[in-house]
Amino acid sequence: MGRRELKTFRPARRCYFGAGWLIGLVLAVRLRAFLVQLWELALPLGPMLLLGPALALLGVRLAPAVRGHLCRWALGERPWRWWVYALSAAACLRWRGMTLDDALAGSGTVLPAWGNFLALLGAGLLLGVFLLHLLFALRECVPGLARWLLGLRRRDWLTLLGLWLAVNLAVFAYASGSQTLYGWDSAIYWRSTYALAETFRGQGVAAALRQVYESIFTSDYNDTIGLLCVPLALLFGSSRRVYLMSIGNFCLFPLLALLWAFARSRRRPGLWLALAAILGLPSLFYTAVTGFVDIAGVIPAALALMLSLREKGKGRFSRFLLIGVLCALAVVLRRWYAFFALSFFLALAVECLLFRRSAAPVLGYLCGMAFPLLFFLQTFVSQRLLADYAAQYAAYGLGLGVDFRMLFRYYGIWLLLIALALGLWLALGRRERRQGVLLLLEPVVCFLLFVQVQSHGQQHLLLYAPALACLLILGFDRLADCGRLGALAVAAAVAPTAVSPALPRTQGTVIQEYPLFMPLPTFSYAPPVREDAWEVVGLLRRLDEFGAEGKKVGLLSSSFTLNVSLLRYSEDSLGAGRVSDVDRSYLVTLSEVDSRDGVGPALYTCDILAVADPIQLHLGEDEQQAVWAPAYSLLEGETIAGAYRRLEETYTLESDGITIYFFEKVREPTQAEMQALADLVHQTSPDVYVYTG
Repeated sequence: MGRRELKTFRPARRCYFGAGWLIGLVLAVRLRAFLVQLWELALPLGPMLLLGPALALLGVRLAPAVRGHLCRWALGERPWRWWVYALSAAACLRWRGMTLDDALAGSGTVLPAWGNFLALLGAGLLLGVFLLHLLFALRECVPGLARWLLGLRRRDWLTLLGLWLAVNLAVFAYASGSQTLYGWDSAIYWRSTYALAETFRGQGVAAALRQVYESIFTSDYNDTIGLLCVPLALLFGSSRRVYLMSIGNFCLFPLLALLWAFARSRRRPGLWLALAAILGLPSLFYTAVTGFVDIAGVIPAALALMLSLREKGKGRFSRFLLIGVLCALAVVLRRWYAFFALSFFLALAVECLLFRRSAAPVLGYLCGMAFPLLFFLQTFVSQRLLADYAAQYAAYGLGLGVDFRMLFRYYGIWLLLIALALGLWLALGRRERRQGVLLLLEPVVCFLLFVQVQSHGQQHLLLYAPALACLLILGFDRLADCGRLGALAVAAAVAPTAVSPALPRTQGTVIQEYPLFMPLPTFSYAPPVREDAWEVVGLLRRLDEFGAEGKKVGLLSSSFTLNVSLLRYSEDSLGAGRVSDVDRSYLVTLSEVDSRDGVGPALYTCDILAVADPIQLHLGEDEQQAVWAPAYSLLEGETIAGAYRRLEETYTLESDGITIYFFEKVREPTQAEMQALADLVHQTSPDVYVYTG
């Protein structure tokens, strides 16, 4: 750099000096708070504030390189970039709770007023830098997307219309024919959606959006995806059918349209290629119609994977920053998509090491994924995303046998072997070796990471849908080059998996009862009909009578056949009208899983305990002493049973062979009786917390 250039560049160095100091200040206080929230590690604030002058000096020293990077990847040459910084700083000052105060809450990090002001300015600069990077990435992608949309022909729009009609007809038929009961996850999503709709209707948009934002920090079932279902809920009410139609229109259809778009980008018109992939993954439809809004998270995850597959050469920093943002969005929608995001990162690192010989994709991905999560949702990351779920969900570690049964039940061994063969074929070839390696590594790493925490539920299998869909599309596209023989191979690969769910079969509710060897998916497209559904409704209405008398009622039953969640929503599941206007808050939610709940005091707040005989569990005695021990004690007249009187009345679920006994509390259990129950629990589970007064 010449003397004249150096003289011209001195004001820029001063800017980098000041910006580095302010950014270092906000990074120091945020890092200290993060360590306190994550590990309760309270480092002295003074030494950490040295990060400010350190970054200031670094900014001066590396000013030419930083300026060059910003000009290349962050619209650094545009004069209006200063408005982005100014607006970002103004936004941070206006919404300081989101950008600073919430992140420091509970960490003991206290700054004077001028320190808060400077930290907020630093946060604004940091946000401005990120937004300029993101705008650059969008500027690269939007023109290509616009050209692609303009290139769609009438036939393409008719294809999308046909796909939309098919989705709506299929979902409507399933929802209309269903006569079963919903509880736990599928009911929680459903009811939280309509609670959010009521907030929209009664308190306005601002209150509803505040509820969504707060739910990210407080609930594993946050309301972010519920926003998609709110419009139909506001228009047509809270029935299960409306809920499923919402998922079909705003979650399932966009995902299938994305698969069609990716297939069309490989081979025009692409309809048969997209249909082959969609028919090869029938679990997507089944997961949607069983009420799991989690399927919305597959959309940003799959789009991120597709963008990565299309990025050739060494890969652009900006493109992978956008990919990282998409993965961060998936994590916000459901926290367990973090397994996808992490496995994608690890697979991408291997792919870059083997083929790209560049760190730009990895760095771009890290910046895109980490910044929005840490900047806006720091306590979500420290207290929920990085929580010790392996300990919290220890009871759900049911062994690899359950994990493989879940995979085989919903995907089938045949499809998984087809995907493996296609991935190996791509990886061993020359044209798409990089894509094959990435698509093979990502789901395998994701599976290995997930089973370290818990066993899979039905919704968790969506983690593998992006890679499987891309493998099928790329592999079938290659097979199509083989002419008629390739077309026959595609048909042979897809037809068994697509037809199997259409066959009539009885579906069990306990995954351990399924055989390990399931070549094809064993779920059914047929709308479920539960024989004892109205019997459960009758039980709820009988308990309503207790509630009308002002009594608190607890249900000691936690199986897929009968649990309090399924009972609470039984009328709504069947579209049955309520015969009582009693407030259902009389139903007390009792502990169910030892490692998660322990045995809390809620048991002793109940005036009536309804006990199922045989005792109903969904995990086993060693994991559900919170249910088994008090139920056994009451049925056998031990420990706390002396404080209760068994009523003469019983209720029978004849289809299931279950008898419900009612126990009325006549006095408070003594501390000795509560301790006797604790001793009974500890005989099986010594480490479980039990309330003893």
